[in-house]
Amino acid sequence: MSILKLVSSKAASEIDKELMGPQVGFTLQQLMELAGFSVAQAIQREYPLNQNRNKNGVFIIVGPGNNGGDGLVCARHLKLFGYNPIVYYPVRSKRTEFYSQLVNQLEFFQVPILSEEQQNKWTEYLEPGKIACIVDAIFGFSFKPPIREPFGTIVEELNKLEDKIPVVAVDIPTGWDVDNGPIENEPSYVPSVLVSLTVPKPCSQCINPKRTTHYVGGRFIPRHFAEKYGFEPYEYKGTDQILKF
Repeated sequence: MSILKLVSSKAASEIDKELMGPQVGFTLQQLMELAGFSVAQAIQREYPLNQNRNKNGVFIIVGPGNNGGDGLVCARHLKLFGYNPIVYYPVRSKRTEFYSQLVNQLEFFQVPILSEEQQNKWTEYLEPGKIACIVDAIFGFSFKPPIREPFGTIVEELNKLEDKIPVVAVDIPTGWDVDNGPIENEPSYVPSVLVSLTVPKPCSQCINPKRTTHYVGGRFIPRHFAEKYGFEPYEYKGTDQILKF
């Protein structure tokens, strides 16, 4: 696709609010399921198992909010796709029971979630010969700097690792301003893959297409609703939940 249609962080928030409002009636769980599934599909598209069966690990770093929930859902789908996901969830959300349910589902599918003791040595799980990619599902479009710990240190590590193991960013690379891209004096990294959810945010214009493959996912916007917010719905193919730019 040659035309990139964008919405600001404010518009993205308004879109979510209306989708989950009383008139439309989506639940957070529904949207999160579709978003996480689309991220898993992008990973399968970029790092297919048939290319290297031994390199089937995916290390998913999960934040405490909705972006983290997308990562938890993504992990479950990757397990069903045949990958071996490992989840690093250092700050667990206690806002709603739903996040705990997502964790229970991962345990049901026997997806490893690092214990508190294991979290102190999380980088030891990143063997380039076994890990297809790292997933950054830490913060989404509601992120406001500065990055608090332990996430600042995590992003610094991602910066060191980005040339060794591909990093897939969910909607927004952690450490980037949603509207302006990388933030001066804040840790950041360059993703190998960016999966924009619903519609790309302005920071996606800061990526170099020679270094970062860009997808859009989250296929739940009808044409009339998209036009209301100033963009056209994307021409997804068949049953795909993602579209590559």
